[in-house]
Amino acid sequence: MDELTKAKKKALDLLADMDRTEKQLCDKLKKAGFDQETVAAAMAYVKGFDYVDDQRFARGYIEIYSRKRSRRRILADLKEKGVPSDIVDQVMDELGLPDERPLMRKLAVKKLRSLPEGDPGNYRKLAAFLTRQGFAAGDIIAVCGELFRGGDGEDADAY
Repeated sequence: MDELTKAKKKALDLLADMDRTEKQLCDKLKKAGFDQETVAAAMAYVKGFDYVDDQRFARGYIEIYSRKRSRRRILADLKEKGVPSDIVDQVMDELGLPDERPLMRKLAVKKLRSLPEGDPGNYRKLAAFLTRQGFAAGDIIAVCGELFRGGDGEDADAY
């Protein structure tokens, strides 16, 4: 079996496990020891069958994670996976993602339940958690302030 055939088979095997971005698949093929020319030919082969599509990958990823992560975190995750920012922005615009504050509030309330009651560091811990999720500082301050003032109908002093 020649190198190109091996690369095509490797690419198809990798795509059988899960959908991948163009960058991810190229990186895997290079790591498997194929040269740049062979990788390019194998990529052209799988792209010819529409097996690799960064826009489709981004759409699926956003549909799954938009209920759990901020737009900024999703953008960073997809950028790390090799999806160009313009494709991510286009897909996000097409999907018309809702306001993030309800999601942030839901995650914050869930996180607060796992923190020890009455700990004076809970505000800081919650803000740090939401920051790691990629939410904007202004929104974090607003949601944390609302929760610690008791805006959710619960006793904020318990947190």
